[in-house]
Amino acid sequence: MGKIKFGTDGWRAVIAREFTFDRVAVAAAATAKTVLEKDPHPTAVVGYDRRFLSRQFAEETARVLAAQGIKVLLSKKFCTTPCTSFVAHREQTPLSPMITASHNPPIYNGFKIKGPHGGPATPDQVRPVQELSTELEESGFDPPRADLNEALASGQIVEIDATADYLEAVKSHVDTGLLGKSGLKVVVDAMHGAGSGVLKGLLDQIGVEAIEIRSEENPAFGGVNPEPIEPNLGRLIETVKETGADIGLAMDGDADRLGVVDEKGRFVTTQEVFTLLLQHVVEDRGMKAGDVVKTASSSIMLDILADQYGLKVVETPVGFKDVCAYMLKHDWLLAGEESGGYTIKGHINDRDGLLCGLLLIEMMIMQDSTMSELVSELMLKVGYHTYRRDDVHTTPEKKEEALRRVRENPPDFIGDWKVVNVSYKDGYKATLEDGSWLLVRASGTEPLLRIYCEAVMEPSLEAIMKDAKTFLLEN
Repeated sequence: MGKIKFGTDGWRAVIAREFTFDRVAVAAAATAKTVLEKDPHPTAVVGYDRRFLSRQFAEETARVLAAQGIKVLLSKKFCTTPCTSFVAHREQTPLSPMITASHNPPIYNGFKIKGPHGGPATPDQVRPVQELSTELEESGFDPPRADLNEALASGQIVEIDATADYLEAVKSHVDTGLLGKSGLKVVVDAMHGAGSGVLKGLLDQIGVEAIEIRSEENPAFGGVNPEPIEPNLGRLIETVKETGADIGLAMDGDADRLGVVDEKGRFVTTQEVFTLLLQHVVEDRGMKAGDVVKTASSSIMLDILADQYGLKVVETPVGFKDVCAYMLKHDWLLAGEESGGYTIKGHINDRDGLLCGLLLIEMMIMQDSTMSELVSELMLKVGYHTYRRDDVHTTPEKKEEALRRVRENPPDFIGDWKVVNVSYKDGYKATLEDGSWLLVRASGTEPLLRIYCEAVMEPSLEAIMKDAKTFLLEN
């Protein structure tokens, strides 16, 4: 059994094998002790999603925090990660746990930590929790737990439902009157996650016709990982086509990521969505100040469009905690990552699939265009780009060997294109002479080798990916 390890966004592990009540208690105790070193009377929010045992893991976390003297605001029911981040910011809680494994397979659960800034705890905030978790576990420490009923009766633990307040904050960033008069039809795919009923309910309130699918509680997620990428959205694609909807919006297990399907049933890539959001906030909403913050796996289209607007683009390692660390020290306009998580200036410092879905609907209305037309018009602005990410399941040995090989013997050519720049900021990233790029890195949340590529032609994409896999895995 490996150590409790906080990756790109929290600690995630297989339920019962590594993610157990005793280990969650240790992570909670480490979080509590870290907080108490700086604040003798802190408060913490504890949220949780719809995964197997998430409520029970959240209660265990709350009991450990309460036993340390921390006042706990425990979500009364499952909630989204953006909602937990919203409350953490509103209450200025030092470090607040969210029980979720986000988009990971059903056998996983996880322990994210949110900071007072309303976003993922930064690397500097997570580091002492990581170190103390290891120290406590190796020492055999068994954290004390408060009795749940007694803590609830005394007010040491208070159950809250902040969804309504969070949705009011979301509504403040879009023109709800405009949306309500649009006559658009939206299909919402909750993917059995924590966003179930939330976006649908808000659209109903605004006056937008919405059809929700996969909203039932299902800890197995219907046999499909709750990650809103094309292979997992077959039902959404078919429902959009069958109902004649204008757009399909899918959210992952904790609703901080967004997947989009256009009116023709085509999956709109996360790279296209990120770039469309930049276009919308600048051209339609008139927001023109601040940096565009993206991860190493994000599109070059952002750079091209930002240059047209006179905006600076900043690239960080993959993981929103690194994005957030930059956001907290600089003026920023739009931030996000290739995985489908984005946020805008003025909202929480965390990804929010629900808000960004509304912004895309608003963009369609303001530009009087379908989603497919918006993508076509974007390509005219930035040039054609195509993108793919392959997740390679392999052994830990082969994964490490692949990364070692590309570090020690990086290729001069990939496909037929010369490598003109190499970065090791996060794994291995090669920029090619035609403007295409390739990124190879180990997943921070699953046993995978991720291979990303963005190219200016489909044949180039296929050739680059094929050559990269041969070099990495077959030599």
